[in-house]
Amino acid sequence: MGKDEGLPPCPTGLFLEIAPGDTLFKIAREQGVTVEGILALNPGLDPKNLQVGTFICLPLPQKSGK
Repeated sequence: MGKDEGLPPCPTGLFLEIAPGDTLFKIAREQGVTVEGILALNPGLDPKNLQVGTFICLPLPQKSGK
C-alpha cells in the first residue's frame, strides 16, 4: 500500500482531514486560503455535507500583502 493510497489527487500536495465541526469557511480562515480555492481543487465536494474523516486538497496559502 502506498502512502498516498485513498487520497484525492492534489497538485499542491497539501491535505487536511475533515474534523467534527469543520466548515469550509472555518478551514479557509484557519489555513489562509479561500473557500473558492478549496472548492476548485475538490470537485464534487459538498460544502453543506462535509464528511468527518474525509481528506481534502488545500490550495497554497495566500501571501499577505504586508
